[in-house]
Amino acid sequence: MHACVTGASGHIGANIVHELVSRGHRVSVSARSLDRLRAVKGLSVYAHVGDVLDQKSLRDAMEGADVLFHAAAVYKNWTKDPEEMPRIALEGTRHALHAAKDAGVKRVVLTSSCNAIGFTKDLAKLPDEKTWNDAPHLPYVRAKIESERLAHALAKELGLELVAVLPTGVLGRFDYAVTPSTRTFVDVLNRKGPLGFPMNLIEVRDVAIGHVLAAEEGTPGERYLLGGENVDVETLATLVREETGVDPKIGLPPAWVLATVAAVAETVSKVTGKEPVLTRAMVRELAASKGIVFDCSKAKRELGFEPRAAREVVHEAARWAAFTGLVDPAIGAKLPPDPAWTRTETKARDAA
Repeated sequence: MHACVTGASGHIGANIVHELVSRGHRVSVSARSLDRLRAVKGLSVYAHVGDVLDQKSLRDAMEGADVLFHAAAVYKNWTKDPEEMPRIALEGTRHALHAAKDAGVKRVVLTSSCNAIGFTKDLAKLPDEKTWNDAPHLPYVRAKIESERLAHALAKELGLELVAVLPTGVLGRFDYAVTPSTRTFVDVLNRKGPLGFPMNLIEVRDVAIGHVLAAEEGTPGERYLLGGENVDVETLATLVREETGVDPKIGLPPAWVLATVAAVAETVSKVTGKEPVLTRAMVRELAASKGIVFDCSKAKRELGFEPRAAREVVHEAARWAAFTGLVDPAIGAKLPPDPAWTRTETKARDAA
């Protein structure tokens, strides 16, 4: 296929590019500046400077493509303007789909999120693709819900084959910007944060494979959760301990403590402009949750998706965190990097 990938400078987008190139596909990428494409440096791709808020630049990047992987997104738990992320997500999705129509693209694979489904309220009844999150608190979550709903509606209107994929807790290589998911995992390794909930973990290379499978095998109009194992807190703690030597903290503080910490952190962030480690919206999002686990059988059944085990997800995420200097060097000594990583720029500390 000839594929165009938006958000190629991001964690998921960069790994989609690597997967497509490894399969011999022709790939065009779009990013706001070429120097942001460090994670795909050295790959044979057609790079375009573009912005999801500039429909013409997207149209130029999609010239000749038959599949669009729309992975561009702002992934933060906080911004000074809570309307910023939903606004960019909606405008970006609208521009991307109209550009795809104008460029003659036939199929669009949209990167949504498990957050558009919502966290688990009953561990005996895991949510799946039929569920929609009807009570979002975080701007990022609202952005994902609203942009996915818009994409489904707009695709029908424009006659595009749209398949939505919804990754769960994504960890692994090429996350130079340090996403909230990676930050949470790094905090666990540095014993700054606890393991508090059962979680579904997915290695980012599998997320990329799931995107390609969705392009090849997915049914237009359908949603597919891309997730791996559901792991309880004790099991996850054991995996972290055995793979890294770190004995992680377990269990969250009382809700009132979290709310107090969040309020202070937000106040500080208004002054510094830096993202707080915790927000009151995050506390509300988790308050009614019993875990971040899902029924991910649909992608396995319909796409032939076969994700890695949770142990390997933990191992690979820890290797990447060590490689980019985000954890104690003593941890890194036990986790040698993939030799391929030395061909890219290495330090993510400045972005953390």
